[in-house]
Amino acid sequence: MYRETRIPYLHANLWVSVPDKADSLAEAADLDRRDLAFGPDAVHSPTSSLIVPDGCMDLIVIDSQILIAGADSTARRFHGSAAPTVGLRFDSGVLPQLLTTSARELADRVTPLDAVIGGRRADIGNGGQGRAASVTGASRVLLDTAGGLTDRAPMDPRPMALARALDVRSSSPAQTVTEAAAEFAYSPRQLRRLSAEWFGYGPKHLAKILRWQAARDLIDVGRSRTAAAAEVGYADAAHLRRDERSLIG
Repeated sequence: MYRETRIPYLHANLWVSVPDKADSLAEAADLDRRDLAFGPDAVHSPTSSLIVPDGCMDLIVIDSQILIAGADSTARRFHGSAAPTVGLRFDSGVLPQLLTTSARELADRVTPLDAVIGGRRADIGNGGQGRAASVTGASRVLLDTAGGLTDRAPMDPRPMALARALDVRSSSPAQTVTEAAAEFAYSPRQLRRLSAEWFGYGPKHLAKILRWQAARDLIDVGRSRTAAAAEVGYADAAHLRRDERSLIG
């Protein structure tokens, strides 16, 4: 079972993946009672999930440790445990700012938070120590930690604005990379460099991921692949399939 809720002040979604067994579901129900209004359920394997690229980065609690899941350029298989997993998925371009580091250095890998922020961890995360063993405890640790990072990092609106410009779900039709570069007054070379710093890869790859995600959203609510492909700007359904194969195999 998978559930998530929007946390607007963090520009993130809090998500919980719970194995399909009674004791974990009871713990998830306890989280619901604490007024976290989750959306519709989605079924995940209790031990293995396919993580598809979405242009985002996450903080995840596993075995009482906070990990950074860098932006994935292609799909990967995540082998979880029998315990619930809790994470914060940040909007594109947000988490690298909170960590004051380059998304390119974290792309396609999982890194302990302490390895990136060093001595700041004790100052930011003390309030959550000893509470990460439960779903509720892990959620509070993540929210407290992300809140502490947010308080210390000035937010640059440019990465989020660029992601919106390249995303057909936010800007219909989505801008091309050339159009986005012109709007932000960057040369193509500057835009590639900044995009790698902000998202972990270049603007063309980000646009490709965002368009495929937009088509996937439409297919998930019942549109045909042909209709979804046309609506988000693919030449045809075959074009959508080619992008899909290149991203998830």
